[in-house]
Amino acid sequence: MKTHLEIEAKYDVADGHPLPDLVGAGGVDAMVAQAELVLTATYFDTADLSLAAAGATLRRRTGGTDDGWHLKLPLADGERLEVHRGLGRGQSPPTALVALVRGLVRSNRPEAVATLVTRRTVHHLLDPAGLVLAELADDSVTAERHDVHDGQSLVWRELEIELVDGDRAILAELDVAVRAGGAIPAAGASKVGRVLDASLAAAPPRLEGSRRKAPVGAVLGAGLRQAVLDLSAADPLVRLDRAGAPARMRAAVQRLRAALALQRQVLPDEVTASVRAELAWLDTVVAGVEELDTAAVRIRSGLAELPGELVLGPVGRRADRELAAVRRTALAAVREALDSPRYLDVLERVADLPTRAPTDAAAAGRSGDVLPDLAERAVRRAERRLEQLRRAQSAEERRWQVRGAQRAVERARYAELLASDGADTTVLDEAAAALRDLDAGTQTQVVLRDLAVQAQLAGENGFTFGLLHGLEHRHATEQQRRLRSLRKQLKRLRKV
Repeated sequence: MKTHLEIEAKYDVADGHPLPDLVGAGGVDAMVAQAELVLTATYFDTADLSLAAAGATLRRRTGGTDDGWHLKLPLADGERLEVHRGLGRGQSPPTALVALVRGLVRSNRPEAVATLVTRRTVHHLLDPAGLVLAELADDSVTAERHDVHDGQSLVWRELEIELVDGDRAILAELDVAVRAGGAIPAAGASKVGRVLDASLAAAPPRLEGSRRKAPVGAVLGAGLRQAVLDLSAADPLVRLDRAGAPARMRAAVQRLRAALALQRQVLPDEVTASVRAELAWLDTVVAGVEELDTAAVRIRSGLAELPGELVLGPVGRRADRELAAVRRTALAAVREALDSPRYLDVLERVADLPTRAPTDAAAAGRSGDVLPDLAERAVRRAERRLEQLRRAQSAEERRWQVRGAQRAVERARYAELLASDGADTTVLDEAAAALRDLDAGTQTQVVLRDLAVQAQLAGENGFTFGLLHGLEHRHATEQQRRLRSLRKQLKRLRKV
């Protein structure tokens, strides 16, 4: 399988609308038309369109220069990761690609949901040296959904600019020129998303903010549904071992645990308790890789800042080698966990929770009357946890208290955002960042101590590892002082 980072912009234009002249925009010196292509793509998804709901697409496409199976996964800032696999002989999605989206489809098998035929003319956008900065695709699309039997097709025209050797600054300049030429941003991030839009619109909406007059059960359920989507979206990136993916999954798990903690207000505790325990297990498994990744970054950064005369021995080489070996074992454990029946079971259970519609008085209360009080209690709990951290006597107790404070602060942030549109969570955000940094620094100190021992056993000088350990310890002390200040700020804000 091959992967490709896709950075593009899509626009709607009417039939007959002239193609925008982009020469002079973004350093473009020439637009060179390529041969017209006819692309036929069949898209696959589950019956409830779980891939589309997460912004992912899975298709089998023929007729272009990259015939094959394409899985596209959303990343940050509008980027998408494309995973490509050859056509093969089968008409059903390859097992390897389905395995990558197991967290999205769970026990369901993707089936064909739509077919799109695109007549495409590509123009290469060249700089003065002939380098292809981007490609401008002029697409005329005819689409049919497989579950609609009225014989009608959806037809539209779309322009697509995809970066090749250009950067985002160039894309921004091209965007201005395309819009000035009369094009408007496309209705959806993907072509098939436009085709499936009716079904997605009928699905329960994602949380966009609190709804003061809405039942608190509905608001909590919407927030929980979004947290489940966040976890599912991180899953394939961890399987592909994308940089930062373990941290993204851990953050999603923590949001989901915060959502479940509030969900106890409208669902019996016995319904959520076992799920919360399973999420704690998942967090521990993923932490094995995420903590190593963070430690590696901190160690490399620390080494880069040290004067050369203080780096004694093959410090960087030993750190890279030892951490890579431990990480391979940790990553294997994560992948084994993600393929386990236990993980699939917890995904099914958390996905089912938002569908439950509690009808008791607690769930029916207005969110504007209930959520502010829940947020207030969550903030008080975060204050207590930060105070307990301040009083920790040993390194082991401090580490345990940091983890507890992280959960409490995340719950408070989540509750504040539910309780108020545009809530100011600056202090909680800073506390969360400081706790993450303190936790990462503590783990890095453990890694550095182990590396120093290995260096000594190999007859190498462990001075530099000890120096880095001391610097991390000093930084941790500064963060603890910072957290004490933030706790006082939280207390003052609560009294206002």
